[in-house]
Amino acid sequence: MKIMVALPSTTIAEANSLLEKTVKVGFIARALSIFKVSDLFIYRDESWDVDERKLLGKLFNYIACPQYLRKKVFPLDPDLKYVGIMPPLNTPNHPTEKELEEIPEIAYREGLVVRKKGKGYLVDVGLGGPLILYTSEKLRRGERIILKIVKKQETIELYKVEKSEVPHYFGFEVHVTDLNLKEIISSFKNQALIIATSRYGRDVHKEYLNLITKMSKYNRVLLLFGSPFKGLYDVARSEGFNLDNEVDMVLNFIPDQGTKTVRVEEALYSTLAIMNFLCHQSQSCSVSSNK
Repeated sequence: MKIMVALPSTTIAEANSLLEKTVKVGFIARALSIFKVSDLFIYRDESWDVDERKLLGKLFNYIACPQYLRKKVFPLDPDLKYVGIMPPLNTPNHPTEKELEEIPEIAYREGLVVRKKGKGYLVDVGLGGPLILYTSEKLRRGERIILKIVKKQETIELYKVEKSEVPHYFGFEVHVTDLNLKEIISSFKNQALIIATSRYGRDVHKEYLNLITKMSKYNRVLLLFGSPFKGLYDVARSEGFNLDNEVDMVLNFIPDQGTKTVRVEEALYSTLAIMNFLCHQSQSCSVSSNK
């Protein structure tokens, strides 16, 4: 089962500095990676006059990019001033091997097309020098692709593959949208189990059997989160719709919370941990979150 997360454009708006915002994104990215979230959607929060979608896109795309490609993909940018303090994700698509001899017999790595060479393309996959991929497909310089690398004695074979073909978790994709809350819900209506998270929702421990039953009917779950300023009910009201009528479930994943408010990154860890448990309990988790 794919777990997807939707966060508002105001997710880091309460942080007072770029440093704090960067730290917050790092914690969120770790939560998404630990629990194998497949897709992150940033929606437009119309309930507040702050819109940090551009900054969120930069920071999330930077941390999601393999470390060996970052300097080549991202030019110098003042918004990325503090990215060095973000924690490493250590996901399978962020391998640490730096030489071809160090990688396993079969490896999947993201690469950057350097240039065309003869009937192939030189691709930088972070292994000392670029490797040559022979393909009839037309690729663009600077294009990011996924390669399957097969080592056979003294030779290697390279194959361009889609993310869905990778047999293990390969990180989350970032989607910065122009959609507001109602539009992001409408785009997944009847295509995914849509769960809104709210302290005013039904306690998850009272609804977990119902939740497991609903999960068995879908292969994707979309988890919606509110902003630091307003919860999802308030955001929905500001857009003129009833949240309960538009989503499949509104759940409180931290019943009887001990603090007045719960930060977005804290809500993510709590919610995703429970969803991970229920997913395995119902045996609805797929081997790979990419499929």
